[in-house]
Amino acid sequence: MTPYVKPWHQSSLPGRLLWILAILATTAFAILSTVFSLSHGIYEVYPLLYFLPIIIFVYTYPDRGVIFSLVISAVYLILVYTLSGFNPSLVAVSTAWFVIFVTIGVVTSSFAAGLRAEERKYRGIFENSQAGIFTFDLATMTIRELNAKCASMLRYDRQALDGRNLSTIFTQPSEYAAFIREIQSRPQTGDIELHFTTNYGDVRQFLVSASLLPQGIIICSVMDITERKLAERVIHKARDDLEQRVMERTRELTRANENLNAEIEERRRFEDAIQLANRKLNTLSSITRHDILNQITAIVMYLALAEEEATDPGVLEHLKKIGQITQLIQKQIRFTRNYQYIGTRSPQWQVLSVTVDDALRELDLGNTRIETALDNLEIYADYLLEKVFYNLVENSLRHGQKVTVCRISYRAQGDHLVILYEDDGIGIPAGAKEKIFRREYYRNTGYGMFLTTEILDTTGMSIKETGEPGKGARFEILVPKNAFRFGEAAVTPARED
Repeated sequence: MTPYVKPWHQSSLPGRLLWILAILATTAFAILSTVFSLSHGIYEVYPLLYFLPIIIFVYTYPDRGVIFSLVISAVYLILVYTLSGFNPSLVAVSTAWFVIFVTIGVVTSSFAAGLRAEERKYRGIFENSQAGIFTFDLATMTIRELNAKCASMLRYDRQALDGRNLSTIFTQPSEYAAFIREIQSRPQTGDIELHFTTNYGDVRQFLVSASLLPQGIIICSVMDITERKLAERVIHKARDDLEQRVMERTRELTRANENLNAEIEERRRFEDAIQLANRKLNTLSSITRHDILNQITAIVMYLALAEEEATDPGVLEHLKKIGQITQLIQKQIRFTRNYQYIGTRSPQWQVLSVTVDDALRELDLGNTRIETALDNLEIYADYLLEKVFYNLVENSLRHGQKVTVCRISYRAQGDHLVILYEDDGIGIPAGAKEKIFRREYYRNTGYGMFLTTEILDTTGMSIKETGEPGKGARFEILVPKNAFRFGEAAVTPARED
C-alpha cells in the first residue's frame, strides 16, 4: 500500500489555486513559445513544452485530461498552420505532434484514473476498516494520519494527533523503544501487545501489526484487546480457583475414601468374624441337634419297650403322652434346622417355575394335580424360597382333605406383583386366617407357615390368606416392584388395580 497523498481538490484553498496557476502558466508559456519560435523560424524546441501543461492538468483533473489534450493540441496545430505559411514539411511534423500530444493525454489520463481508483480503494479500506489504522514517519516519529476507528479507540479527534510524536500515545518508554527497534529490524511485525494512553488518561491494551511502506512510512493496524485480556484474566483466575477447589475437594475425597476403605476393611473383618462365629454356631447347633435327635430316638425306642412290658392302663396313658411330647420335641428340633439357614446367604434371582418344580420333587402328590402359569417370572428372594411352595402344597395335602388341584399363577397390582396359590380343598376357617402364620399356632399347622413368612420377609415380601372357607384355600404373596422381573420369553402381565 502506497502512502496516501491528498489530491489537489482536498487540499487547502491556497494549494488548489497554486495548481490552477501552474496549469495556466505552463499553458501560456507553451503557446507564447510557439508563437515566438514560429515568428523567428525555430521549429524544433517548442513542441516539447506542451508536455508540461498536459501532465500537470492530467494529474490535477484526470477525468478531463483527454479533452484538455485535444484542446491544447488543436491550439498548437492552428498556430503552426497559421504562422508557418502552410509549410508542407512543418504541417506534417505538427500533425504528428498533435497525435503524440493526444496519445500522451489519453495514456496519462488512463494511468492517472487508475491510480486515483486504486487510491480510493485503499482510502475506503483505510477509512472503513473495523481495525484501527494509523501511519507515522519512521524518520521523524510523527503521526501522519489515523482512521476514525483508531481515533475512537484512543478517544482523540483525528486532527488532534496529526503531526504529534508517536511517543504521545505510549504509556511505557521502554515499550516504545522496544517497538521502534522491532520495526527497524524487520519490515513487517505482527501481533505485538502494547499499552497506549488514551486522551482521557486511561491505559488500554492493544494488539499491533506494523509494516514498512516506501518513503519510510509505517502503517500500523491496531485492535483494542483490553476487555479480552480482562476476560482472560478473570477466566484464568476462575480456572485457578476452580483447580484449587478441585484439588482441595480431591484431597477431601481421598481422605474420605481412605477412611471409607478403612471402615470397609474393618467391617470386612467384623463380617468375617461373624461368619466364622455363625459357622461355628451352626456346626455346634448341627452337632447338638444330631445328638439330641439320637437321644430322642433312644427315648422312643425305650418308650416302645416300656409300652410292651407295661400292663397298668394308667402307666400306658402316661407313656403315650410322653411319646407325644417326644414327637413334638423332634418336630421343634427339625424346625430349628430349617430356620437357622434363613438369611445366611445373600438373596438371589430365581426362576419361579424352576423353584416350584424343585419344591414338588420332595412331595408325594398322589392324585393331586399342580397347575402353573408363571411364564419366565423371576423373583429376588432368599435361597430358601423353595420351602415356601413346599409348605403351601404340603399344607394343602395335609389339611385340605379333598384337594384335587393346586394352582400357582400371578397378576399385577399397581407397581407390585401378586403370586397366587389356590387349591380346591375345604379352605381355612375365617378365625384362623391370620393365626396360621404365627409360631405359637403350630399345633394345627406345624411351623411351616411361620417359616414361610420369615423366608418371604427377607426381601420385603408378605403373604396373606384370602380364600373362602369351604371353597378352598387362597394365598396371596405380595412382591415389591424391585423384587421381580421377566425373562426374554416372558409376557408382562396386564396391570390390575
